[in-house]
Amino acid sequence: MTALTIRPSLLDGDIASAFEREKSLFMARNRERCSHLLVRFGPDAADENFAISAAFTLDEARNWHQVEVAVPFKELRREDGPDRGLISAFGELDDGISAARIARLFAPLSVAQRMAGGRRD
Repeated sequence: MTALTIRPSLLDGDIASAFEREKSLFMARNRERCSHLLVRFGPDAADENFAISAAFTLDEARNWHQVEVAVPFKELRREDGPDRGLISAFGELDDGISAARIARLFAPLSVAQRMAGGRRD
């Protein structure tokens, strides 16, 4: 698993440390679910939102999926700190990974899978 860490200039120390903490927890939660996981982040083009994306695979075939979330910078700069916005954002990424896992279970079998007796690898 990989976490790409780039410190955009728009992040102060509190936001950066809260982000690193929540990212580490997210990576740990998904260690068993994802064979590969890459977290990318940075400001959007207008510097109004902090975008976080998680690219991941659910199998050894490395069929990549991606989920994204954007947190407004004003949410991260709240008086009570950035934790609430980041916890919510990484929760949405968790939900996206779960949705991809469920969708995979209901996806039609490929010809190769049908010939192998209907197994999902």
